[in-house]
Amino acid sequence: MIKKILLILIPSVLMAICLYFSIRAYQKYSENYVDVYVASHQISQRTLISEKDLTVLKVPKEFINEDVYAKKESILGKYVRLSYSIPKGSLFYKTALETDIKDLAYTLLLKGQASYDIYTNEVKVNTGNLNTGMYVDLYLTINTNEKPVSDLLLEYCRIIGLYDANGKQILNYDKESRVGIMSLAVDRNDVSIINKAMTVGELRIVASPGTYSTDLLSRLNSSSALFDYLQ
Repeated sequence: MIKKILLILIPSVLMAICLYFSIRAYQKYSENYVDVYVASHQISQRTLISEKDLTVLKVPKEFINEDVYAKKESILGKYVRLSYSIPKGSLFYKTALETDIKDLAYTLLLKGQASYDIYTNEVKVNTGNLNTGMYVDLYLTINTNEKPVSDLLLEYCRIIGLYDANGKQILNYDKESRVGIMSLAVDRNDVSIINKAMTVGELRIVASPGTYSTDLLSRLNSSSALFDYLQ
């Protein structure tokens, strides 16, 4: 009987001891390691950090100091600095990220696009209802010897930046500054045409029918009679 009890008791005691040390080891591990956000892949300069760029990793506490962004909320929405890149699995260091960048407009360009700056005092435009991200159309009027010619020149030009007369960026929440310069995302091949249009006629900028769309590209109205005067 005693032998039978021992056969049951000894394994139970051994299991209890193993469980105790396992719990202690886990507690020690938990006390020395913390969850932090690291790069899920190689992130290049001027990338806007989003959820897909982050993954969680446990690291020793001593790796985390005031130079590191440990919380997701501190990382999202920031840009990787110029001349920096963040390797896969790397912590997000404060020196590698920034906000309110001066060259924000260029980060919004798509492949084949260029940023075209239009000074509002050289065109007809009501900037009061316009904002970054909206689409606008460019209409050109040319006064000829016979009669004025007016037509759509370029449509779906995305506003990628608004600036005051001194070139300072006007942020969305800024309701006081006066717009002096508009930066538009246009096809690189159309830049010379806009330049010619500015010299031979008068440009008027109006909101596009799909002004709040998100997937449009600027398009030249190549069938317009305006091109008889833009050769």
